[in-house]
Amino acid sequence: MPEYTKRANELGVTTQAAYEAATLYYQQGLNNDEVNALSVETLKMARIAGLDAAEATDRMTNALRGFNMALDEQSAQRVDDVYSELAANTASNVDEISTAMTKVASLAHSANMEFETTAAFLA
Repeated sequence: MPEYTKRANELGVTTQAAYEAATLYYQQGLNNDEVNALSVETLKMARIAGLDAAEATDRMTNALRGFNMALDEQSAQRVDDVYSELAANTASNVDEISTAMTKVASLAHSANMEFETTAAFLA
């Protein structure tokens, strides 16, 4: 519990949100290091997009698994950075881009599209 409270305070989210994101990653069979790294980046995305932790976890998981990216901090940061950069430079926002990505990620990856290219088309 102290770990979730610390993470929540650092990211400006509720302790429940920190716990919820971690729980969903544990349910996917990830280890502690993976859960900690992904939870932080997921909670950042949730905060930017105005999503709850469960929805942000679903969208992060969809992007990472849809494009066969590693389930680690670097890949999660890549997702956050791409979504945020596109939201800043287009008429779309992180919520819209991540929602659209849930519909096309695996298909786009199957068609050999890159994550960044797919996100740019969606934006």
